[in-house]
Amino acid sequence: IIDPNNASEMALLMRNMFSQLEIVKGKILLGDDISKEQFDIELIHKQTPTDESFLKEGLESMSNAYAYSVKTFNEEPSAKHFSSIVSNCTSCHTMLCPGPLERIDNLILEK
Repeated sequence: IIDPNNASEMALLMRNMFSQLEIVKGKILLGDDISKEQFDIELIHKQTPTDESFLKEGLESMSNAYAYSVKTFNEEPSAKHFSSIVSNCTSCHTMLCPGPLERIDNLILEK
C-alpha cells in the first residue's frame, strides 16, 4: 500500500512535504546549490486530518516546531537546516503516528 490513508488535507500536505524534501535531498547529495531553495508549507495542525485519531496532544507544538525549522531553512538553506526539518518529522511521527517513519528515514542525510 503506497498511501494507506484517504487523501485528507493533512495527508496531502505531508505527501507534498515529502516530495519537496526528497527533491532538495537529491540536490544536496549531488552537491548542487540549494541557496535559493524554499519550502512553502502550511501548518500541519491547521489541516483536516484523515480522522480524529490524528488530533493528539502535542500535535500543535510539533507542528509549530516543524514550521520553525522550515522558516530557519528558508532564511538560510543548508544541509544542516534540511536535516533539522527531517528531524522534526521523525520526532513528531515517533510520538504521534509512527506509520510513515520508514519513508521519512529515506530523507536522512548520511554523515
